[in-house]
Parts: sequence; C-alpha cells; structure tokens
Amino acid sequence: MHSVAPPPKDPLTEPGPWNLIAKGYDEVFFEQVPALYEAAIELLRPEEGDRILDIAAGPGTLAVRVAPRVGHVVAIDFAEVMLERLRGHIMRSRVANVEAKLMDGQDLSFEDGSFDAAASLFGVCLFDDRKRGLEEMLRVVVPGGRVLSASWAAPNVNTWLGVGDDALRAALPDIFGTPEPDRREQPTEDAEQCESELVEIGFEPVSIHPFKQSLRFASVSEYWEAYERTSAELAVLARRLEPAAYAAATGRAREHLLATCGEGGFELDCAALLALGERPLSAA
Repeated sequence: MHSVAPPPKDPLTEPGPWNLIAKGYDEVFFEQVPALYEAAIELLRPEEGDRILDIAAGPGTLAVRVAPRVGHVVAIDFAEVMLERLRGHIMRSRVANVEAKLMDGQDLSFEDGSFDAAASLFGVCLFDDRKRGLEEMLRVVVPGGRVLSASWAAPNVNTWLGVGDDALRAALPDIFGTPEPDRREQPTEDAEQCESELVEIGFEPVSIHPFKQSLRFASVSEYWEAYERTSAELAVLARRLEPAAYAAATGRAREHLLATCGEGGFELDCAALLALGERPLSAA
C-alpha cells in the first residue's frame, strides 16, 4: 500500500513571508482605513477594565487603538518582526497596557475564560484550521464575552486587493491561475458561511456586519508600490524567482493594472465582513 503525501503547505500560513513584509505592511496599513478598525472596536463594545485578546495582531492596528478604552490588551502573532513593529507603536503611543506575545492563534496558551473579548482582523481567515482558531477564541473568552473575526470580501467587491490579485494572475497564470471573473466566493468571503461557521462552533448570537470604504489612488504606481510592500504572496514570489524574472513578472502586472485602471487617478473599494459572536452565558 502506498502512502498519500499531504498537500503542500500554503506558505502564507507560515511566519516567514509575514516577517519579510512586516515593515511595509505596518507603514502602509497602520494608518490606512481607520474607519475599519473603529467599526471593529464599536462592535466589540469594550468597557473600561476589560481584558482584550488580539489574535494575529500584526503591527497592532487594532491593539494600539483599543488600548486606551480598556484595562489590558494581549496582542499575539506568529511573526516576530510583526511584533517588533507592534512594540515600536507601543513605545511611541505610550500605551502601558498592551502586551505583545509570540504565539500561534490555533494553539493559545491561555486558560479558559481569560478575556472579556477577543478579535482577529484578517488572521483567523488565513489559518490552516479556521475551526480550531474559532474554537480557541470561544474557549478563552468569558461567558457573555464577544468575539470578532474579520475577513476580506470577495475580490470583485474588495477591489482594493482584488485588482492587484488579478494583475498577478494575468502576469503569472502558470503560478496563480488566470483571472476568474466568475470565481465562486470562498467560505470566508461569504456572509452566510461566515455566520454558519461561528454558529457551528457554539457562538450565540451571531451577526455579520459588512464594511466598505472607497480609497483613492493618484496613479497605478502609487497603488502598486503599496500592494507590493504588503503582499505576502509577492514576498514568496520574490524568493522563488530570479531577480530578472521577478522584475519582468511585476512589470507585466503593472501593465495589466494600467490597462484596467488607466493613466490617472482612480478609486477602489476596501470591503470586509466583520463576524461578531458571543460565548453563551450557558457556557458558565
């Protein structure tokens, strides 16, 4: 009998690519779309004295913002360079109640009911095992505690990332596949599936809150610079290809963007799904 080899691991579920882009990710995303982070905080409804867990916290886009409203924030990430960027924000913001820890969100080291609320902005949606990540979130919040998991909307709706993804597919169809105008939504991009996942884990009640905001770019060059600095996929690609081949591929991607977006300024939509659930009081 022959054993069947497991499928290759998605490199984006490893810390390496995220360490490579941590500086650019921080500099581009930390101040961009503040309304998205504020929407997440308002849904969590944090109170003074609350203990908050931020899973896959990255450079602290949520943790640093919520800290002044609560008692203590623990921000975890599996990428050490992301945590270094977070520690820099902690020092500059002079928030003394944020603790940064290197940890896998699928295997939390906290006891049951350690936090009043937990959030993951675009973290759990990328986990190898989303079910395990959500189960861990449920476990570590108190009965009645709130949990928020944010994921990006489908690329044709979340055009902020979607046009860059399409440009990569057009430039490197052998690696990324061709652009898919009729592509089916992935589970984390579909509101009903996001809701059903939380319900299945045991959250009650559960609600889904779409977010959308238009962003303007002065040119394709401005957009591509930000996209390239924050794309873990491109970080993997740069390691995979020879420099000349990488430059040629990204050049083709930029040409595709020019054909799509034009020579001047243009607007794209940042669109996400904010899935909110509570640990039932009956879990006490």
